[in-house]
Amino acid sequence: MKIKQNQSQIIGYLEDASNFKGGKAFSVYIPENENEVLDVLKYCVKNKIPLTISAAGTGTVAGRIPLDGVVLSTEALNKIIKIDKQNKQATLQAGVIVEEFLKEIERYNLFYPPFPTERTAFIGGNVATNASGEYSFRFGATRNYINRIKMFLTTGDILEIRRGEIFERNGFIDFGIFKVKIPSYRTPDVKCSAGYYIKDGMDAIDLIIGSEGTLGVITEVDVSLIDKLPERFIIIVFFKKDTDIPLIVKEIKNKKEQLGVYSLEFFDESSLNFLKEEYNFIPENTNALYIEAEKEKLEKLVELIETFRYVSTVVSESLSEYKKLIDFRHKLPENINSYFRKIGSIKVAVDAAVPDDKFEELFLYYQKIISENSSLKMVLFGHIGESHLHFNMFPDNEEKKQLAERIYIESIKKAVSLGGTGFAEHGIGKLKTKYLKFMYTEQQIKEMAQIKKTFDPYWILSLDNLFPKNIIESI
Repeated sequence: MKIKQNQSQIIGYLEDASNFKGGKAFSVYIPENENEVLDVLKYCVKNKIPLTISAAGTGTVAGRIPLDGVVLSTEALNKIIKIDKQNKQATLQAGVIVEEFLKEIERYNLFYPPFPTERTAFIGGNVATNASGEYSFRFGATRNYINRIKMFLTTGDILEIRRGEIFERNGFIDFGIFKVKIPSYRTPDVKCSAGYYIKDGMDAIDLIIGSEGTLGVITEVDVSLIDKLPERFIIIVFFKKDTDIPLIVKEIKNKKEQLGVYSLEFFDESSLNFLKEEYNFIPENTNALYIEAEKEKLEKLVELIETFRYVSTVVSESLSEYKKLIDFRHKLPENINSYFRKIGSIKVAVDAAVPDDKFEELFLYYQKIISENSSLKMVLFGHIGESHLHFNMFPDNEEKKQLAERIYIESIKKAVSLGGTGFAEHGIGKLKTKYLKFMYTEQQIKEMAQIKKTFDPYWILSLDNLFPKNIIESI
């Protein structure tokens, strides 16, 4: 096992994509096998030392950044243990890098559908956050593809959970070594990463997926695979700003299968302004839809688009153009994050999702906020096919920070009132714990915290993720 204690070596573990400052740790442990994972857990329990589990650092809510104690990095648990081509399944250690896994299974003509945009992420981090990817419109999030999890607990127990074996019954999930009482809330039927996943009759494995490192150390997972994807193309359609985008999106979603659509994204004018220097095909005063679909369905999709009133289109007609337009999609969050660093601000980003029949109301709500607060720079973009947009604000002084905070809270409340969530895909981490109360009651958050206490009775794992300090102190 490698141990890093020099602060110059540790500093890289005190940051992620969130721009969060203030991380602190006195050691980083890098176990190379499961026995060493257990050794670290025993040491931290014996000495009452907080232990933060660290994956690749691609998260945006400071989940892997410790505020005290030590770090356990899964980077050396990076073996692809088995690829079962016949049953379309793979067994992976938690530190396997997604990009390397995708390259390996390509040799078998297989594909991992929920791969995240951040392909340098670790598979264990994806499970811990229930990550969504470029094709989640078509395939859904990580949860849909996890069949087994092996996890080490602070009690010294090893929990191995297989999908389809243990279910919620009469308000409890019986893991054998203990029973968990499920909270009184239920996770809404939208893209959601707000706390522990809770449904009536739920599979026990789904409680672990998205638990943000608070329940145990995931060391190994089994994932489902599918056949390699067919050839695809990308089309970007630019519309006048007053175009009824929700109506167009609804028509595309109604024909999703026959059009072979994998990805359906939205960019407002302010978002496109972040890309104009690199892409000269962007017209003035427009919004855009970005669509990726099966190449053999190109004609059908173009026929549908021709029924809309649009300004212009850009279509990938070669592999190089396809890659260029994929970069178009990826560049926006990169450029936005660079801008946040430039102005020295932590991102104020609403990450809400609502049921499909409520999306138009949320969309118009965002547009109203933008029109009424022109002094605050804002962008609206993202996964419109899943009724989930990123609404980012760029406060550059204290007055604007207060305004952004008010808008952020009101936007969460609005999404929740529509039957949705204020936290669709990035999780809670440390940045959003104080906002969880706008989705769940204090009692429900305490019920959630009781689950953590059942798994982690010593209360040392990934502290400050999910739960506000006042809740922890009251349990």
